[in-house]
Amino acid sequence: MSLLADALVNLWRLLRNALARLFGRPPEFVWIEVRGTLAEFETPVGFLRRRLSPTPSPPTLERVRLWFDRIASDGRPRGIVLRVRNLDAGWAALEELRREILAFRRHGGRVVAYLADSADLRSYYLACAADEILAPPLAELNVVGLRARVNFLKDALDNFGLEVEVVAVSPYKSAGERFIRDDFSRESREQTGRLLDRRFEEVVAAISESRDLSLEEVLARIDLAPYGAQEALSRGLLDGVCYEDELPERLGSEQRRASLSEWGRAHRSLRLPYRRRSRKKVALVSLSGSIVRGRSRRVPLPLPFVGGEQAGSESVVAALRVAKNSRRVAALLFHVDSPGGDALASDLIWREVERINASKPVVVLMGNAAASGGYYVAAAASHVVARRATLTGSIGVLAIRPFALGLYEKLGINPVALERGARAGFLDPSRRPDPDELRVIEGQIGRIYDEFKDRVARGRGMDPLDLEGIAGGRVWTGAEAWDLGLVDETGGFREALRKARELGGIPRDVPGVLVKVTPPRGGSPSPGQPARGVVEAMGEMWRAFSELRAGGYMALAPYEISED
Repeated sequence: MSLLADALVNLWRLLRNALARLFGRPPEFVWIEVRGTLAEFETPVGFLRRRLSPTPSPPTLERVRLWFDRIASDGRPRGIVLRVRNLDAGWAALEELRREILAFRRHGGRVVAYLADSADLRSYYLACAADEILAPPLAELNVVGLRARVNFLKDALDNFGLEVEVVAVSPYKSAGERFIRDDFSRESREQTGRLLDRRFEEVVAAISESRDLSLEEVLARIDLAPYGAQEALSRGLLDGVCYEDELPERLGSEQRRASLSEWGRAHRSLRLPYRRRSRKKVALVSLSGSIVRGRSRRVPLPLPFVGGEQAGSESVVAALRVAKNSRRVAALLFHVDSPGGDALASDLIWREVERINASKPVVVLMGNAAASGGYYVAAAASHVVARRATLTGSIGVLAIRPFALGLYEKLGINPVALERGARAGFLDPSRRPDPDELRVIEGQIGRIYDEFKDRVARGRGMDPLDLEGIAGGRVWTGAEAWDLGLVDETGGFREALRKARELGGIPRDVPGVLVKVTPPRGGSPSPGQPARGVVEAMGEMWRAFSELRAGGYMALAPYEISED
């Protein structure tokens, strides 16, 4: 049946491509807008929700790769104009898109970056992968550098009568510092500064290579920023200043103006690739967000640990089992973009990856972060690919023990408990933890940490003694992790898929091998699926708060660093 369907689809595409050749002339340049967070893959959205959405969803890396491939394979358009606006992507995502732009250029295409809004260093870093950078006359180039900011919450919690006790394996395992300090610890300041230095060095080197400036000249220009468009042009940071309506003349010749068209219209005149299927498949399972127990969810709260996208162990394990049980799946591509989370949930996912790897190769592709629990779940893979800008490692565990004695007093609540058993009040939020409780927590933290290190040492083929010097909660960039042996390769999606093909015995020239895997319909929702209504959203928020209130052990990266 699938062969017949493919034949009918290809017949239709043959006719459609013939008509496009005869009557549809594609533009010389295709407008592609780049904005938002640049998520790695598309998230399934229902028909009604898609139709009722007031604006199109932001592009994903998956979608942009498809567009680039369509334009390149057609061969008739001369190039692409990237309209860069409101870009809020992570650095690894920007690195991936830069990789795609440079590959498009190597194959003979031309890429023009048009900075439609005032651009920060993040947007400019992406634009520097293009052949040419343009901006409108009143645009600002705010390439003022990088800044890491952490919001410390101790004083705010004190105002509410809330306190937190944090137990960690090392001062470098500093995810709980924001709750108990009002400034960086020495170790945390050193680590955050090192990561900021590595990122800044990568950005400065990219600008230097693109703009034909020395490193010193780039640093001098950053220190004197921001610039207006004309001044940026005079300092060699832009190639031209023009409005959008002037682009056809600029990109054309003396004889005629170039034709430009938005992707939504241009793709109709581009040839469609013919469908070819491989009996062997590479299954794609994605883990995005903080790792929690239960099902995946998206909690609409901008709060640490309880808000945002959360990858539930039940949902991720269910998807992994679908891939494991499929006879057509020859290899698994496991995408991980997570700062970590619950230690038990991470271990359950790790176990499923280990089980699959015993019968099918597993290749991990790391996103903006794959740290702590995000690294834990990757430790059993056959091959690990990280972007150079990925934040990874953070091999360590911590416990966050909140208590609200001051809040109870403020509210006039007098909790009285009758207990049987010496530790019946263990983790009771109405009282301060005593030395015995802290000793118990430290013992459990040590046991989980030893298991974490054992998983990594076995998965990476490392001596546990050698691992200790790079563990203890220390965070590394993807480039540093490759030097340390924590990952096998620095690269992107195409490199990871190529490795999965190789290990799964699938020829490189066979298209259509990647298949996305989600949990069964009757089970937990897909990773990252939002709550379906107000009642469910409130339920997810309460569940997240309950898990935090109950304490627990976390394999969590130090900070979500906000860069201004």
